[in-house]
Amino acid sequence: MSKLMDEFYNDLDRCYAECSLESTEQFLLDSVNSKRAEGDEESEKLIAVYNELGSLYRGTSRYSKSLEAFEKAKELAARVFGENCTEYATILNNMAGTYRLIKEYDTAAELFQKTLEIYKSEGMRNNYVYASALNNLSLVYQETKQYGKAIVYLEDALALIESMPEHRQEIAITYSNLTALYHASGDEEKAMSCLERAIREYEKCPEDERSHYAAALNSLAGYLYAEGKCERAIELYLKSAGYTKRFFGENIEYGITCQNMRWAYEKLGKHDEAIASLKKAAEIYERILGPDNDRTRNAEDDLARLEKEAG
Repeated sequence: MSKLMDEFYNDLDRCYAECSLESTEQFLLDSVNSKRAEGDEESEKLIAVYNELGSLYRGTSRYSKSLEAFEKAKELAARVFGENCTEYATILNNMAGTYRLIKEYDTAAELFQKTLEIYKSEGMRNNYVYASALNNLSLVYQETKQYGKAIVYLEDALALIESMPEHRQEIAITYSNLTALYHASGDEEKAMSCLERAIREYEKCPEDERSHYAAALNSLAGYLYAEGKCERAIELYLKSAGYTKRFFGENIEYGITCQNMRWAYEKLGKHDEAIASLKKAAEIYERILGPDNDRTRNAEDDLARLEKEAG
């Protein structure tokens, strides 16, 4: 990596560590404007900036902007590097992740498969990025309820990642994803074993590498709620919400955690806390998804019922 790119990523890391998400976004937008002002619109740095913008927008649930940024990165990468290189494949992998989140699964699967083909042709079959693409493709099959395929791809990914102890967070993420898969396939014993392993792996990571820790905490809180351990579930939901807000702001996942917390509060008879949690979730859904979205409407209807019951 060139000195210029090293400086860019060091500056970006500092922004994420020290600044707000708004400041980090502005840093990236300023970087775009700077390269344009220099007349340098086909540079390695500009590709990286658009790629990072796409990831930031995806993490903050701004999916149309995410796809727009990834599309710009993809077009530039094709001109600068060609369509059969690792840089191009990485952008495809990231773009596919956004398509998965907006439930355009056929497009996501096609892009993930293309990513794997390029990585393989570049001799990266035993590299972490190949395992990451396997992991992502598994998520597509999980969300389309093709659990057999999902488990096969994810176990292949785990076998690769566990041989790379420097990727501690990714090991934790993979165990978290396996938790959901085993739960969906009905194997609760394996699901809990994987979840406990995921938590242990996350807790070995430095604080600034726990961006996906919230999802594992949310899952464990759900198990505890199902077992009637509501006080402990709420502790984990609050911790999960804290990590989500720290890394991604009050995005949809933050809203979902608030909504999950509401059930635990209600079961404990803490109606004011339940209402406050559900109200926060409804506000987030309306802001991000709009007032006519089914998730927004369901949350607001449920909130009206709770408030009526509370008098």
